[in-house]
Amino acid sequence: MLNVLYIALLVAFVFCVIAFLVVRVKQGGVKALFLKTISAVLFILSSFVALSIKPENYYYGVFIVIGLVFGMLGDIWLDLKYVHKDFDTPYTFAGMISFLIGHIFYVVGILAAYPEFIGWQIALAILSAVAVTLIVRLASKKMGFEYGKFSLLTLIYSVVTMLTVTFALNAVNAFGWLPILAGAPTPEIMPRLLCMNIGTVMFALSDLVLSFVFFKKGGNTSRNVVLNHSVYFTSQFILALSILM
Repeated sequence: MLNVLYIALLVAFVFCVIAFLVVRVKQGGVKALFLKTISAVLFILSSFVALSIKPENYYYGVFIVIGLVFGMLGDIWLDLKYVHKDFDTPYTFAGMISFLIGHIFYVVGILAAYPEFIGWQIALAILSAVAVTLIVRLASKKMGFEYGKFSLLTLIYSVVTMLTVTFALNAVNAFGWLPILAGAPTPEIMPRLLCMNIGTVMFALSDLVLSFVFFKKGGNTSRNVVLNHSVYFTSQFILALSILM
């Protein structure tokens, strides 16, 4: 029964996302915000069902669910800026902070899924996240991105976003790819970490596209809007799916 409910929620989620993208590109406004919120609610409901199907993943799944909830809040704030344009700045700040908090919960979820992390792995993940963020920031400056009053927050947000990627990547690499490729038994936790890895990478890519929309002159195009949301919602689906692994 729960499996059927999970599939039904995912089907409804896909249709709702498609409807949102059509409305968002053609007219935007309150209707687009409503469809986006419903889409977010559907993938959060799917994560609750996934947690009910796999209650043994509770200590991991609960952090992912909380992260998804903050993602939904970020979605609402960022679309409200298009509905109430006079409040563009506070809504943008609120949206980015919500997503930032969500990423912190994703990192904690990774640590809950793979508690064997040791000091040097944590240090490597943090240093890698900082290094990638600085490289991307320098490249974006040369490409003409203008962050303005959001400069500090985008820098902090970028580091935290990359932390989810580097922590997930380090957790996967900890098992060693060569033994697995050589035919060694795949650790039971590997599918979950792989989903987490793919989901966090796609989330980071969606943020990269979103930076074109928000901070690059001429970047707020229909193509970028569709690409951003398509990659973002796919990442949310994969993160929710990881609870089942």
